[in-house]
Amino acid sequence: MRIRKGFTLIELLVVIAIIAILAAILFPVFAQAREKGRQAVCLSNLNQLIKGTLMYASDYEGVYPFGLAGTNRDNIIYFVHDFTHPYRKNADILKCPSYPAGEGGQDYTGPDWQRGNYGRSLFSAIRMRCGSCRPAGTFRYNAYTFNLGLFSMMLGYRGPNNTCVNSPSGLLAQCYNAVAESGVPQPAETIAYADGYFPRGYNRTEWRGWIDYWYKWEVWPRHTEGLSVAYIDGHVKWSRYNGLPTGGRIIPGCVPPPGSYCPSIYARPTYYSWTNHVPPATRRSCGFTEFPTREEHFECVGHPGGVPNFGDFHGVPGTCIADINCW
Repeated sequence: MRIRKGFTLIELLVVIAIIAILAAILFPVFAQAREKGRQAVCLSNLNQLIKGTLMYASDYEGVYPFGLAGTNRDNIIYFVHDFTHPYRKNADILKCPSYPAGEGGQDYTGPDWQRGNYGRSLFSAIRMRCGSCRPAGTFRYNAYTFNLGLFSMMLGYRGPNNTCVNSPSGLLAQCYNAVAESGVPQPAETIAYADGYFPRGYNRTEWRGWIDYWYKWEVWPRHTEGLSVAYIDGHVKWSRYNGLPTGGRIIPGCVPPPGSYCPSIYARPTYYSWTNHVPPATRRSCGFTEFPTREEHFECVGHPGGVPNFGDFHGVPGTCIADINCW
């Protein structure tokens, strides 16, 4: 009778160590491959979103939709996604697979109301200033920010001949003309939509006349240290976050009054590095060492009321769309 030898403890430990090494090597590869798949879905979402936007412009004589629009007469606030919805129908494209919190239709008194001064919905600040206002659709909180320098804003009082009149009390912000295709000299460089989120709250130091809040919407590079971007010429691509442009200039002759906004879509890009701009001590205090990976990281870095706010759009062609200090 032959006696079969079993594994020794050392042999078993060697096998376990080999398996652990292989897992350490392969798991990040699998995770990266999964994220690439999500990135592809996100790019597809933005492709449909920008195509619907261009179809809208084609039907309206080359004029882009408003980013925000509404008056005191009907007390309804419309967002760009309300205007373009008939051209895409599917609301699910407003959900990035790497951002499950972007539910595509969270109400202004949603479950996260208690987590910030005005909740997570971009509609909530209007709700606080105009109690009778209500949203037109269900696109108040989603995964993609839009360029308010490109998709203008018309929030005010309805004047003669259905014109928009600035609110003397500041109740509903201010009025700006819609932007036409002919008014965008560099459409291939002008960002329309990008991965982002709408902050839950903001400091009073950032609230210089309430209107500033609407330019605090932030991009979020949630796809392998980069983000999906749709440009107004119709192309979409992934960009590394530290390759996005910052800066820009104000339209000549346009001087914004205190607490107001001067739109510009004529910015030329310059570049910055995330890690060079955020001090190491700040990164550590916000819970990360190199690159932010969670929404809380961006809120921590992006909302101290300092100059600049690093989580912002930072004037990617279309400044001043996100940084109150850009002028």
